[in-house]
Amino acid sequence: MNRKSVMSVMVMAASLVSASAVYAAPTSVHTPVNAIYSNVKMVNFTLRNDSSAPLKVKVGDNEMTLQPGKPVSVKLATGQQIVAVETTASNQAGAVLATAIPGLDGATVSVR
Repeated sequence: MNRKSVMSVMVMAASLVSASAVYAAPTSVHTPVNAIYSNVKMVNFTLRNDSSAPLKVKVGDNEMTLQPGKPVSVKLATGQQIVAVETTASNQAGAVLATAIPGLDGATVSVR
């Protein structure tokens, strides 16, 4: 009889511990090392407005007006976008005109 009570107490204790362990949150969150020490790659390229009217664009976080035929040097972090601010004959407001990728480094992007 003593063995039965000891065994039942052990089974109950194990079931209580295992139930809380199943629903417990992980004790540590592993962050990739490259996310901690990442360097954002900057992309340098030139924007040129090939239309006949000035074009308002949002380059990263800054708004600027591209004058017709005049190149403008741009430096953006990889993944940032160039977005049309106003609707024109060929672009809707909010349309993504270009996204900064490493392949654009040193290139000229023509916008109409």
